[in-house]
Amino acid sequence: GTRPDGYHEVSMLMQAISLCDIVTVGSDGDLRGCSALRGGPEGAGSILTPADLEYGEKDLVWKAAVMMAGTFRPQSIIRTAPGSTKSQSGGLQEIRGIHGVNISVEKHIPAAAGLAGGSADAAAVMIGLARLWNVLRAAEERVLQTDSDCLLKILLPLAAELGSDIPFCIASQLGHPAAIASGTGTDLEFVQPQDFGVELFFSDFTVPDKTKSVYSELKDSDCTPLRDIRAFLAAQTLGEKRRLMGNHLQAPAERLMMRQLGCPDTGSLRAAKKLPEDAMLCGA
Repeated sequence: GTRPDGYHEVSMLMQAISLCDIVTVGSDGDLRGCSALRGGPEGAGSILTPADLEYGEKDLVWKAAVMMAGTFRPQSIIRTAPGSTKSQSGGLQEIRGIHGVNISVEKHIPAAAGLAGGSADAAAVMIGLARLWNVLRAAEERVLQTDSDCLLKILLPLAAELGSDIPFCIASQLGHPAAIASGTGTDLEFVQPQDFGVELFFSDFTVPDKTKSVYSELKDSDCTPLRDIRAFLAAQTLGEKRRLMGNHLQAPAERLMMRQLGCPDTGSLRAAKKLPEDAMLCGA
């Protein structure tokens, strides 16, 4: 259902899989010589700017770096002159760069595939910067920067401000690879991960702002039957689990595909090999 804040109330099982991007976070000295170096020229001190990242100011990696810098290292933020154009983030003056930070991202997760690739990269940046800046010591928690549960406690509230699936991406990278997510997706109950393989199929279906488009297409009738996640977790065989699997966003996503591709029904989508038999939509 739709919440008063415009978001949807969700209940879903989220689980990390082995497919991953490679994100490297460091200061100027840490990454010098790295083939994917981001930042200023050698010897000039590193400055991370939106231009260093694929999607500029809209890139979740940039937003994660700005959030971390603003929270834990505000002196590293380089702003434009007073009176310049305001940014869309909290009414602050536009941020030109972050001093002393280099970030490289080697992409393997397909974009806009419902696999939270951008969110996982943002989570990795948050964790990397927290360790680079020794956030645990600054927070006077435990000194050991490898204390994952302590770091999780610090980063989860920030992650929830950045994106609904970023808290899970933080948790999965800090030792909790599966969770039941509720609320807008930010309320997490950690569970045992499911032990079976998955096969990923990538459609060539694209729409602008895919997530928003699919949610906008959602109808009340799409939200039945209710899915029992705990029954799925308790099921002993893959056959039992398959009968309990489902995604309420599948029907609206397929309707969008049918309209775009001119297919009369989902059967013709599969006949055109746009969808494999028994495929289930990834993501929410």
